[in-house]
Amino acid sequence: MFYAERDEDGRIVAIHKESGREDLTPVSEQELQEFLTSDHEPGTYEALLQEADKKMIRVLDDLIEVLVRNNVIMLTDLPEEAREKLGTRKDVRRRMQDVGTDLTVDDIL
Repeated sequence: MFYAERDEDGRIVAIHKESGREDLTPVSEQELQEFLTSDHEPGTYEALLQEADKKMIRVLDDLIEVLVRNNVIMLTDLPEEAREKLGTRKDVRRRMQDVGTDLTVDDIL
């Protein structure tokens, strides 16, 4: 779910993933779509792209894992730097599970 920062007239001026502030209100899907299709400062779009990129990275992690598990590719087919980064991310996720920090659907999707 996304939360909106609004101006005095109730128009959305920024979108946040967390509701950590009292002045943020939930955003409906229609409001989000309208906000994204109207003209805004470039920084707003950059923030949304960065959030989408984080989620896409997890999708790629999972995709590579499935391809390796199904013998479509071998992990050694990937460059060493890519293998190291994948290994580090996998290790961090495993440690998070070990200490009880469950990944949510939002973390995966």
